[in-house]
Amino acid sequence: MWKTILVPHDFSASANHAAALARDEAKSHGGEIVLLHVIDLPQHFGPDTTLIVAKGETPIGMRHYAEFSATDHLHDLAERLSIDGVEVSVFVRFGAPVDEINKFAGEHDVDVIVMGTHGRTGVRHLLAGSVAERVVRTSKVPVMTIRHPE
Repeated sequence: MWKTILVPHDFSASANHAAALARDEAKSHGGEIVLLHVIDLPQHFGPDTTLIVAKGETPIGMRHYAEFSATDHLHDLAERLSIDGVEVSVFVRFGAPVDEINKFAGEHDVDVIVMGTHGRTGVRHLLAGSVAERVVRTSKVPVMTIRHPE
């Protein structure tokens, strides 16, 4: 049985679909969902890079803004998923998504990773790559990929 289900979330429709399926699995078997968002900031955005804000607002660091926004979005998603009685926790990490997903899975005794895939093919796949595909190849735990129905 899958008790701890990691759902890497990039705020896409595919990730939402994967989260919904993970919720159903967790609900059926008394499991819990762990939502993870990995922020991959470009190297030239250091921790002190300031985000320009509207007049009258306090400037905020790019890293802090990204973390705050992601955490807020994940908590909103967690609230919606937990309506059905499923325990949901949220985490935000910084780094390369594939590396951070695999590292997180190892650190938190994850039973399975359930993640959405965008279903890119051809040149789009070549240029954008596939985080899901690389996680499938490198993960030490089972990975279920879910393509959002279009």
